[in-house]
Amino acid sequence: MEPIKSVTDLKRSFQKLPGIGEKTAERLAYASLRFKKEELDEFINALYNVKTNVHPCPNCGMYIDTPSCPICNDPSRNDDTLLVVSDAKNIISFEKTDTYHGLYFVLGGCISPIKNISPEDIRIPQLLKNIKENNVKEIILALSSTIEGETTALYIAQLLKNSPIKVTRLAYGLPLGADLEYVDEITISRSLEGRTTLKGEEK
Repeated sequence: MEPIKSVTDLKRSFQKLPGIGEKTAERLAYASLRFKKEELDEFINALYNVKTNVHPCPNCGMYIDTPSCPICNDPSRNDDTLLVVSDAKNIISFEKTDTYHGLYFVLGGCISPIKNISPEDIRIPQLLKNIKENNVKEIILALSSTIEGETTALYIAQLLKNSPIKVTRLAYGLPLGADLEYVDEITISRSLEGRTTLKGEEK
């Protein structure tokens, strides 16, 4: 029996999502066939709205669906501390801990010679500009403990070696190679509180 083309096309679309393999994509595709019309319309509208309305904050890079960033424009935030992450979704992990109250900066990736990603390919130039234009006293490098994350953290620390800014990183309580997206809130909170110094006065 030839596969149903429409279902196969939908399955391939689901497979483009991270963490979705062929079997899961197939289950999702067939589950979609059981949607009522109003449920299907709601699903389609949600996909359309997230693509149309969500955009990165031009300053920090966090995804927002409002004209101004709720974090960058929050006067209660400590604007002298900047926590640097590789992906916007990592911000959610830190916000859930309710232990960090500074600002954020999203690099949009990590340096990777294997993938041919250079410092200019991510937002390192914008990071340096952000630091220069604002009253930043500490940079917290909250990057994954992968080779790419380590390389990026050391590169940024080297760039700031002659500046008065303190550069710290998350404590090594995080599993080796861990992606922050999959680390629990307690571990992230402890890693943040016990962060180590790469440059500047010892914490």
